[in-house]
Amino acid sequence: MSRLGTITRRAFLVGSAAVAGGAAFGIYMVRKPHGNPLAAGLQEGQAALTPYVRIDGEGVTLITPRADLGQGAYHVQAALLAEELDVELEDIRVDPGPPSGAYWNTAMAEEAAEFMVPSQGIMQAGAANVVGAAMKVMGLQITGGSTTVPDGFDKLRAAGASARETLKAAAAAKAGVSVGVVTTEAGHVLLPDGARISYAELAPDVAGMEVVQDVPLRDPGQWRYIGKPMQRIDIVAKSTGTQAYGIDAQIEGMVHAAIRLNPAQGGGIESFDASEAEAMRGVKAVVPVTGGVAVVADNTWRAFKAAEAVKVEWGAAPFPASMDEHWAALGRAFAEEAQDSRNRDDGDVEGALGTGEVIEAEYRAPYLAHAPMEPINAVVRVDDDGAEVWTGTQIPRFVQQNVAKIAGVAVDKVVVNALMMGGSFGHRLEDEVVKQATEIAMTMKGTPVKLTYSREEDMLHDFPRQIAMGRLRGKVAEGRVDTMDLSIAMPSVMASQMGRQGQPVPGPDSQIVSGAWNAPFAIPNHRVTGYRAPELAPISSWRSVGASTNGFFYNAALDEL
Repeated sequence: MSRLGTITRRAFLVGSAAVAGGAAFGIYMVRKPHGNPLAAGLQEGQAALTPYVRIDGEGVTLITPRADLGQGAYHVQAALLAEELDVELEDIRVDPGPPSGAYWNTAMAEEAAEFMVPSQGIMQAGAANVVGAAMKVMGLQITGGSTTVPDGFDKLRAAGASARETLKAAAAAKAGVSVGVVTTEAGHVLLPDGARISYAELAPDVAGMEVVQDVPLRDPGQWRYIGKPMQRIDIVAKSTGTQAYGIDAQIEGMVHAAIRLNPAQGGGIESFDASEAEAMRGVKAVVPVTGGVAVVADNTWRAFKAAEAVKVEWGAAPFPASMDEHWAALGRAFAEEAQDSRNRDDGDVEGALGTGEVIEAEYRAPYLAHAPMEPINAVVRVDDDGAEVWTGTQIPRFVQQNVAKIAGVAVDKVVVNALMMGGSFGHRLEDEVVKQATEIAMTMKGTPVKLTYSREEDMLHDFPRQIAMGRLRGKVAEGRVDTMDLSIAMPSVMASQMGRQGQPVPGPDSQIVSGAWNAPFAIPNHRVTGYRAPELAPISSWRSVGASTNGFFYNAALDEL
């Protein structure tokens, strides 16, 4: 198929992404702003100048659109805001803020478009617009894919610039001078007579003002933080052991829960005997949950030990029981009907492989657990008319929606407190612990339930990295790699992961060939083909997703050649 034909077909698939819930959304839904989610919860003396900036008597708070998993995301987002707001980095407070479509991730749309329409230009820009429109309408508030800086680089600087100019306008009006003669420095507006008004003092004045929009951003030559050495704003807390994480959450009246889940993801329970566990010290209840059984006790250790004492007869796995069967399924996926993508097809691969010595090899990458340092945990309290959640998560809107569904309450009645995470590597793109904690909390309404996975359950019941297989055919001519034909088969990570959230993933899955199709090597005859294997065990994003397996395949193939 010609390059034009390939692009046209993919552009059609991209267009199908603009269907949400079976109904195409119109231009009104795309252009309709999400609004400022902070406006409804403001207290007296507070001002929310944008969804990202709140100012009150104590100073400036950054509402971070992306979560911090330990990689310094809070710090870099604060630096982007400080760059334009003229406030010292160490003076910015950080608040993860509420779940809201206003914090949808634009960078993920651009990344998807690059794969769907590989050639640069108007078609790729159009693809980004279509995917971005879909993500905006769905309000996909997600941290992942190394998109925190690409997503926030312009957004947060623009938010800082708008807030700065609005504060200047408020100070000028207060002092009875022209806004053109006031400046800003270190969290203050400077008046012509030398007087300084702090941003905190101006909070009541800007609370009812129209926010200044479309402020030009500063030239890189004026940057104070971006590209300069900085001390991270969380370094002291993390170095002294005073940083609080999700697992440290203590809510008044809280009970503790542990869980035993079917070792085979998705399998159920045939029966269980909790008599021994119920007789153990501190145990308050034994509660069946989806896929397993939970024990509630007066502390985590007693809950762990009692959960181990529950005798369970597990149901069968909904996927093949042996790894040999999983590898065999991947091997069968190298077939024309399972082809998912072929974004790299340079030169004449088949013609080149028709002569001379052909080198062949096969590579395998197994399932891998995420294994974050902080075990998976969540606190949930369910009341008759709402619920509240305390957890570290990369998907706060999905958490809010799923808790509402399980608890039978309105989505806007679920409060999500997003906490600092001690690592994730992708595991906290899942919310199974929150769903299970909600099921337990439904049996004891009004009581906060803290569910903590034991390390054994965390390893065994993770949604692991995808299993994958790569096959190479290649040739060397005149001492150089002349031909490289790499075929990769794996189940679709995106279909598995987003399917658990009820979200369709149309078109090819970029992760099947991520890290291989766009490798920066000028090989004359160069082809990378992705094959979609059937879903076997449930899988999820693992740091760098497809590239974690494909980087090995591709570079091992180069070494072979």
